[in-house]
Amino acid sequence: MKTRSAATATVVASAKKTAAAKKKNQTTKKPKVAIPTVTKSTMSSCEDDKPWFHIFTKGDEEYNTYMANEWGFEKRGDQALFEKISLEGAQSGLSWLTVLRKRDAYRRVFFGFDVDRVAKMTEQDVERILNEQDAENTRNIIVRHRGKVESVINNAKCIQKLVLDSSNDEDEKKNNMPTHGVFDELLWTFVNDKPILNVSWKGGDGLKDAPTQTQESKDMSKKLKQLGFRFVGPTTCYAMMQSVGMVLDHPVGSKEWKEAKERLEKRKGGYQER
Repeated sequence: MKTRSAATATVVASAKKTAAAKKKNQTTKKPKVAIPTVTKSTMSSCEDDKPWFHIFTKGDEEYNTYMANEWGFEKRGDQALFEKISLEGAQSGLSWLTVLRKRDAYRRVFFGFDVDRVAKMTEQDVERILNEQDAENTRNIIVRHRGKVESVINNAKCIQKLVLDSSNDEDEKKNNMPTHGVFDELLWTFVNDKPILNVSWKGGDGLKDAPTQTQESKDMSKKLKQLGFRFVGPTTCYAMMQSVGMVLDHPVGSKEWKEAKERLEKRKGGYQER
């Protein structure tokens, strides 16, 4: 039996209440998908035998591999989601490919996104990171943006506080945590712990009008900001939701959509369609 502190219980309960209210008042509006903007001409130039995301990966092998094997696949756990929210925050104003190519550098600099180790990082660490040089291989250097670097450390401390507040004593903190972690539980609450499968968007002309956020990502962003997180705007949250399989935005009928639906039909706990 889990025992939670009043503070953490209130945070999760509030998120669940918000999610439930939004679901109750949901309209029939078609879901919108946050993917790179493309034009009608680029869509029509994509050969039928290539994956739908080729229109924006443009054949880049590393990008294609990521989209085929990671994007939209369910990820759980505080450390995994801390990495994702950090990388999506780093992408702000940049292309995802830029950050993807530097992902190993981020993992090196931030200790594999170990929350406790990152939370202990100091201003000296920030300065060291910002002054790293590697003229031969820029992949080894993360995006040198002070605000983004500091936000990772700040957000680790926020997660750490959530964890520390999650129970009343040390034994309970070790033995009665939510299955996938406190941060994980909070984030997945915004989709009621059930992935959302797109059943309306079919690609085509709709791509150019695709927004980059939903009500769920707005609610998530608002809650995270209230808890002290940084670089967690609605667009960043939605990109993270897509990448960790909270929402699956493959075009209806595509090979990737059919495979995603098949995975979800086998998922314990079910899924949603929208």
